[in-house]
Amino acid sequence: MRTRAVSVSLVVLTAALFGPLSRSADTDALIPPENDRWIQVQTAHFTLYSDASERRTLDLGKRLERFRAALSRFNKKFKIDPPVATFIYVFKDDAAMSPYKKRFNGRVVELSGLFAGRPDGYYIVLNGARQDDPLEVIYHEYTHHFLENNLHRVPAWFNEGLAECCSTFKADDKTASIGLTKNEHVLLFREHDLMPLHDLFAITYTSPDYNEGERRGPFYAESWVLMHYLMWDKPERSPQFLAFLDRLSRGEEPDTAFPASFGISYQALENELRVYVRQARFAYTAFKIADLGIDETIKVAPMKREEALNRLGDLLIHLDENRAADAESLFREAQRLAPDSPTAFAGLAYLAQIAGRFDEAVASYDKAIKAGPADPVIYFHLGQCLARRAPASSSSIGSGGVSPDLVRAEDMFGQSIRMRPGFGEAFVEYARIVGERVGDNKAALPLLEAARSLLPSRVDVLENLAVLYARTGNGGRARDLVENVLARMNDPAALESARNRVRLETGRFAARQSASTQPPAAARHAASGFQAGASGGEQTEGSTETQDAGVAAYNRAVSLANQGDYKGAIATLKRLLIQVKNDEDFRSQVAAFLDRLQKDAARLHKPTE
Repeated sequence: MRTRAVSVSLVVLTAALFGPLSRSADTDALIPPENDRWIQVQTAHFTLYSDASERRTLDLGKRLERFRAALSRFNKKFKIDPPVATFIYVFKDDAAMSPYKKRFNGRVVELSGLFAGRPDGYYIVLNGARQDDPLEVIYHEYTHHFLENNLHRVPAWFNEGLAECCSTFKADDKTASIGLTKNEHVLLFREHDLMPLHDLFAITYTSPDYNEGERRGPFYAESWVLMHYLMWDKPERSPQFLAFLDRLSRGEEPDTAFPASFGISYQALENELRVYVRQARFAYTAFKIADLGIDETIKVAPMKREEALNRLGDLLIHLDENRAADAESLFREAQRLAPDSPTAFAGLAYLAQIAGRFDEAVASYDKAIKAGPADPVIYFHLGQCLARRAPASSSSIGSGGVSPDLVRAEDMFGQSIRMRPGFGEAFVEYARIVGERVGDNKAALPLLEAARSLLPSRVDVLENLAVLYARTGNGGRARDLVENVLARMNDPAALESARNRVRLETGRFAARQSASTQPPAAARHAASGFQAGASGGEQTEGSTETQDAGVAAYNRAVSLANQGDYKGAIATLKRLLIQVKNDEDFRSQVAAFLDRLQKDAARLHKPTE
């Protein structure tokens, strides 16, 4: 099942306070025995930390590289690699893995593998002792993240169907095969008929058929057989299939998009699928390993005990922020063994950061950087802390009117990008600092363009880029991004927000241009035309300033929401509603955005008061 730790339209790292840390009952089990031997294996695209045998670890690393290479053939326009590093933890057996498994209502969730995507890294957990293939669930989840890195709001049936097709991947030293038969789904159809395609397409990530026990089986099975049929058995339907997906991405309902794309009824395709299932012969794709161009470079190195403890602490806090106390125990033990360990300083800094203790976090990150070696993630997180701290900081304002924290945050994001040019989230944060807080909108444009290239599924990046173009006078480019790109990402709320914000910024730019060429009184009168619905007549200096302040407050709320601070964004919008009185259009836009955020906060269980 697809699980999302963070909405793709938001920047990670909430400012929720954890309060006093307390040790959990099984903290001692977290600390691995002193005689455990850990190794680090570096393949071309993955970093593995393992207390399993070297042979087993190398085998899993090689297979993941082969899967990545095969998946890259799915669509050559898609980015195969995520914009962050991928870390794989291979445990020697279930007992070693259990302390790091997910908890639900205080109880351990049994699993053989886990995949967690975060803005600063991907984390994969495997039980290396399993006799069956522990990578099947990882292949499935990796496919989800591959799709979600490239596409926004993928339909549930498409997402799960393709992931199921890819989960049966097999490879040896000569051949890699993808799209192999999912036998349990074939067996299910011997007892269950297909559900109507109308019903399949109506299932979303919140539907009972997607989330509840026995009801999930038929949904997964039919999603698999539909995707397998269209991609492997009937490639001639590919243009129709792509047209269907394009219509869905523009917000068209499946019941009208399907016949317009395929030229047949639901029932006709359902009958084709029934024949396909009964014939029980399913094609797949086989690649010669030599043709995939796999980089087989592998480096193996032993890990010091303190380094293993630090990596386990990093894993734990990225899997579950509620286990901060357990992660701290690992970092503290590592620090006891190696007082100047940079990864221990960085781990403790991250705990302080997610708890909102930015002064403490900055001090610890500085120690980590001083201890070295350079790590782009540490520079990235330090930049975030400096940026979050700056608005409330008592530090003096620099000669350019900018907080020293913001100046240093720019430098941290810049260094992070230089060390890892594909670090998409660093470009997002850098652009936010430069555009929204320093005020250099033109300098922010190339940063957000780079972020858009690295994070093509992120609607917040696209929306903010369009707004920046409108703010700097390029309304044509702004409208092109909104109407020809964002409009095809199946997100009506984001589309409406972008249209309103672009209209707002286009009006502001026109007012500024008019003010620069007219006498003051006429300039003020021209600026009043920006307020949709405002009465004619001369606008006062104070009302122009109030209008600009209102737009700035609205953009500040957008920024807070993108950072995950729903509480701050909602409070800003509530104050703005009280202040805005004469512009009904703007007031309606603020109210709509407030309603959207309150609903998202409730869905994501974010604090709002």
